Formats: sequence, structure tokens, C-alpha cells
Amino acid sequence: MTSQHAVVDASTAQEYIGQTVLVELHWDDEPESYWYCLHIVGVMLPVEGVYEHGCFMTLELNAQDEFPNEVFFSNIRTIRVMRHRDRHSSGNVLGRIALPNSARSRAALPARRNSFIVPANGSTGAAHP
Repeated sequence: MTSQHAVVDASTAQEYIGQTVLVELHWDDEPESYWYCLHIVGVMLPVEGVYEHGCFMTLELNAQDEFPNEVFFSNIRTIRVMRHRDRHSSGNVLGRIALPNSARSRAALPARRNSFIVPANGSTGAAHP
């Protein structure tokens, strides 16, 4: 259960509890990764010196399992929270970021300047009535 970099760790895992997610799982002995749609119903955090591997407790979306299964953080390659769709939705059900409720700044990024689309002065050249 090794990973080049952790997508989920103990500090971000609790934010996923109660969420429905699309997750890509990869194991070292498998040539391909697998995608699952899961409900995250709990989390088991790693405890140094006792058990070093954290995991989510999950239920498959359409499964009738009586008990949750473990999904270890080290096997997660991608995780996306599913958004709820309403009647006016475009059909996009995946969030754009991997972490829900990210602590990052929500500040707008500056416009890209000096490209073939937007010149240095910011004008697109289009007339605005």
C-alpha cells in the first residue's frame, strides 16, 4: 500500500465524512486503477506505533452491504466529491477540486496577459454594446 504522494491524509479525511465520492483506486500489484462511486460513512485515522494506515469506511452506492468496507488512503489516486443535481443543472455532477471545503484562498486569479487571446492591455478587441 505505497503511494508516491498522499491525496488524502489525516488532516483532510474528516471533511469527506457523509459525502458521496467518485474515487480512483490503485494497488501496486494491479496494472490498472479502478473507479468506484462510494458513500463515506466514517474514517479510521492512523495512530503512530499502533496502526500506521488510515482509511475511509465506505459503502458502495448501489450495494446492499450490511457493514462498511475499508478504502485505505494510500490506495487513493483521485477523489472527487459528487455534487447534488437540481432540475436546472447542466448535468455536471463532479466538483472541480479534489478536496471539499478547501482552506485555500478564494481570491480571483489575475487575467492571463500577453497571449494570442488577450493582449497586454487586457482588451479582447471585441465591441461591447
